[in-house]
Amino acid sequence: MATTIKTIDRNLIKSFAESRKGLPAMVDQVADGYNSQPLRIHFDEVDNEDSFDVNPVSWEVFFTEMQNRELALAYEEDGDDLYYYEFVPANS
Repeated sequence: MATTIKTIDRNLIKSFAESRKGLPAMVDQVADGYNSQPLRIHFDEVDNEDSFDVNPVSWEVFFTEMQNRELALAYEEDGDDLYYYEFVPANS
């Protein structure tokens, strides 16, 4: 059984990403005329086939966006998919 970690701790989030060679990014998406930029951790090893524009950002921009959107990162510490994560509400 995988252990799910939910965190807003910047050091844990950076450690999760960097241990998998992930970089902070935002994705350009347009839906119904609204341009949104979802947060993402981009992993070159598994995300090379993406059909959307991934824009690298600094960790500072990434964490500011997480804070502004009141998000936490949830990931499985010992799951089958090393790259699995999702953004979840920080206050739930």
